[in-house]
Amino acid sequence: MSTNTSLHHHYDEAHTLKRSLGLMEATMIGVGAMIGAGIFGLTGIAAGKAGPVGLLLAFFLNGIVTSLTGLTYAELGAAMPEAGGGYLWVREGLSRFWGFFSGWISWFSHSVACSLYAVLFATFFVELIEVAGVEISRAPGFLGLSAEAWLIKGLVVLVVALFLYINFRGASETGLVGNIVTITKVVVLLTISGFGIKAMLNAPNAALVWENFRPPLPHGWAGVFAAMGLTFVAFEGYEIIAQTGEELYEPERNLPRAIFLSIGIVVAIYLIVAFVAVGVPVQKLVGMQPWQYLAEHGERGMVRIAEFIMPYGRVLMLIGGLASTTSALNATVYSSSRVSFAMGRGRDLPAFFGEVHPRTRTPHWAILMSGLLIAFMGVALPVADVAGGASLTFLVLFLLTNITLIRLRKTHPDLPRAFRVPWVPYLPIATVLIQGFLAGHLFEASPLAWYATIAWTLLGVALYYGYIRARQQGNGAAA
Repeated sequence: MSTNTSLHHHYDEAHTLKRSLGLMEATMIGVGAMIGAGIFGLTGIAAGKAGPVGLLLAFFLNGIVTSLTGLTYAELGAAMPEAGGGYLWVREGLSRFWGFFSGWISWFSHSVACSLYAVLFATFFVELIEVAGVEISRAPGFLGLSAEAWLIKGLVVLVVALFLYINFRGASETGLVGNIVTITKVVVLLTISGFGIKAMLNAPNAALVWENFRPPLPHGWAGVFAAMGLTFVAFEGYEIIAQTGEELYEPERNLPRAIFLSIGIVVAIYLIVAFVAVGVPVQKLVGMQPWQYLAEHGERGMVRIAEFIMPYGRVLMLIGGLASTTSALNATVYSSSRVSFAMGRGRDLPAFFGEVHPRTRTPHWAILMSGLLIAFMGVALPVADVAGGASLTFLVLFLLTNITLIRLRKTHPDLPRAFRVPWVPYLPIATVLIQGFLAGHLFEASPLAWYATIAWTLLGVALYYGYIRARQQGNGAAA
């Protein structure tokens, strides 16, 4: 490996993205991606796995784990601010094959996460229609699926198509839409949290509130780790921020700031909302403890419990859920297309992935192909397994990225680093071990996620050795 002090690449105008994002836009892209499925769609599922205190621990510990890798992304993103993120860094730091593999996994991770947000958007939209009095459940189903299931699948395709168009228009439009939607859902969550805290303070006695937190870990620490694995996808927004490096003003300064601002904002909001959701005294209204009620309703748990927290809480939470999933959709369509764009530009996918539209200066083919992958998985896969698959593949990607950080410190010691991770290699090694531990626990929560990831990995290896490697060698690139 060369010891060049710079790993920046130089591309012609047809393969270069336009700088149009500032610190706020990048931070909001990260927050928009993270305050999505985790709070609105996965809290109920996670509560069933971990219990009341376990849910808080899962979110808090995920915040710590995500901060450890956030340090790595801050250093590498500031040093190499190009579209591609972890894919680009692994390719430069390890080898061409591992670069391809990390990009292949990253593309899949963002696309599966985006599918999850599309399915949750459709689910919340259908719930809103039912709140308005339209009884979809009475409509006849066909081909073994209910009318509601078919409506959800149709809405998945429509909302993915909408955000493909928004991303095709350009990053500044993407950032504007993301800012508006993200601010809306944060206001919704804080409003419901305020009413929930008021209800907890006004309880006839404190015992009614504290009883909700017993037993604290009904399924032990294994339940906490399972919940961490399932909800880890909700903490990957800094990977998306790294994708903005090529379109971000002053990335050396703004990229690390955006990463840490977004993580801090999100973890604080997650903990406040989760505390209210499992602590609000509604036992007499729902006939069980709040965490059990959340678990019973799964991805709709937060929406259902909100109606007991404040007037019109269910409707408000649905509006917040729709805002949440659309901003997360917006961010992950953006990031998945940037990964595949970078891979096409780097000859790790067919060359048309790396083309930029002459008018909008956006990677139109990469956006389209990512959209097709997102829509297919959103229609084909169940919610919990989609979440598990996204979390698992992000864990694999982050594991490779931390190894790359250690490698680049040795091979490129003079690389300009506006931000440096402390205690290298010990801290990245500890992070890798923690991520491997969580990935192992995910098998218990979602075996299908592991099977899908293995199948995608085998497909990628076959593609690399059957096509990509020969193409690279034919163009004079080292494989």
